Amino acid sequence: MAAAACALVVVTVARGPVALLAAATLAVLVGAVLALPPLLRHDGIDWTWRSRRTDDIPPEPGIATLRRLLDPATSDATAAVELHELVRAIADDRTRGRPLRGGRLSAYLSDPPRFLDLDEVDRLITELEALNPKETS
Repeated sequence: MAAAACALVVVTVARGPVALLAAATLAVLVGAVLALPPLLRHDGIDWTWRSRRTDDIPPEPGIATLRRLLDPATSDATAAVELHELVRAIADDRTRGRPLRGGRLSAYLSDPPRFLDLDEVDRLITELEALNPKETS
């Protein structure tokens, strides 16, 4: 940082304020080029939905997160863990802490987190729906 400040002082003294203006312009352009791509990246949110339109149905909360968990990008290493935690939380809520007895859901929860195909997800959802939260042990 100090070296850059010294270089700017030397350039300003040697070449004048025009060189300083050129260096500042170059710094702003480089900053803009480096800052824009992360801001323009797709974030999984449907920004076309407008809340004031009466004919438009609002998106369900969490749909972008659910899409990311069920169909993760290859670089998304946390999706399998988050899906595993979500399934465990739903199962714990529906069973009120009672242990699960066999089945695919029990096997999935005892295994380490892994990516699932949509058929496996459908079977897990069916087993989660079959858990009766009203029963007490």
